[in-house]
Amino acid sequence: MRTEPHAAAEAVDPDEVLAIARSLIAARSENPGGTEDEAAAVAIGVLEGIGAPTEIVRGAARRPSVVATIGAGSGPSLAWNGHLDTVPAGSLDTWSVDPFGGEVIDGRLIGRGACDMKGAIAAALAAAAACRRTGIEGNGTITFHLAADEELAGIHGTKVLWEGGFLTQRAAIVGEPSDLQLGLAERGGAWITATAHGKAAHGSQPDRGVNAITSMARFLLRLREVLPDAEHPLCGRPTVNAALIEGGSAPNVVPDRCSIDIDRRLIPGETDPDAVLAPFLALATDLRRDHPEVDVRAEIREWTDAAEAPSDSSVADTIRAAARAERGEAPADVGFTGITDARFYINQADIPTAIFGPGSLSVAHTANEWVAVDDLVAAARIYARIFAGVLAG
Repeated sequence: MRTEPHAAAEAVDPDEVLAIARSLIAARSENPGGTEDEAAAVAIGVLEGIGAPTEIVRGAARRPSVVATIGAGSGPSLAWNGHLDTVPAGSLDTWSVDPFGGEVIDGRLIGRGACDMKGAIAAALAAAAACRRTGIEGNGTITFHLAADEELAGIHGTKVLWEGGFLTQRAAIVGEPSDLQLGLAERGGAWITATAHGKAAHGSQPDRGVNAITSMARFLLRLREVLPDAEHPLCGRPTVNAALIEGGSAPNVVPDRCSIDIDRRLIPGETDPDAVLAPFLALATDLRRDHPEVDVRAEIREWTDAAEAPSDSSVADTIRAAARAERGEAPADVGFTGITDARFYINQADIPTAIFGPGSLSVAHTANEWVAVDDLVAAARIYARIFAGVLAG
């Protein structure tokens, strides 16, 4: 028997999925360094083409997020979230193709945002178009939240939507690249700035000074000691990464200052900033016992909560059923090592949410970023099954 979800999946047009993805990749939306307006225009064109009323929502920074709803009624409601921005392409010398050309080579769509996450947006839009073609109607609604600024913490994108009262649905899917596995938890992050203070001196008389860079080197060599002995079943262990460093003023001066930005990834359950910062301060104190000249201070510059959703939510079960129907097996429950906009739905709006999308996080943000075309089509067919079931509800 042909059900609405099956009919919607069969109506997915692989050429349409690829065409939308290539158009989105061509619409540059690097963050920082650009805006999402061109990519928003591409998405709006598709949404208006299937009769979905659209709205552009801008916060104080004037970055565009697209909101559009298909269906009507008071039945089931689902938000599908994807971000329109990408990280910068970087040096073109590191790419073997034009990062905005959307070339397909050996079954892979290559381009900035192909994996993270314009490919997923294309799959979701093509799924909505397939539902429209099959004429599926009912009391359910699908609302697209195509957000700005996710790559720089979502402050000017999904956070603006939450503050504006747009996150009201009963369930949500965030289409970040999960290898079509079911993401039910994600890490958070504490960006910590550590500063070593020293004493300037003439470069020819280093013993008269205190070298802040040397002090910071001692700190960095023991940086892993700040991590707790903790592990999350899906997200694994917390991590720490020394990301940016700056110090010194001239080659012939003993540096009196050195600062470093540190990325400390949190696992669900780590909710106390003071507890996360304490080991950094303890390490600095311990260093002074053997090296009294070491003066390292640390502070949390930015904090982003981790998030975790229940594995038995209706949206998780819906994704499992749709994926099983399409691929013959249910996706595995996994954790997401990065930070996503899912946290706004889970932590702020208290909406049952799952991360589910094509592509691998391991190739996101890289030169020659890619996603398998077959995975884009599979994602579109799974989304179509999900959307059809909600719309018919």
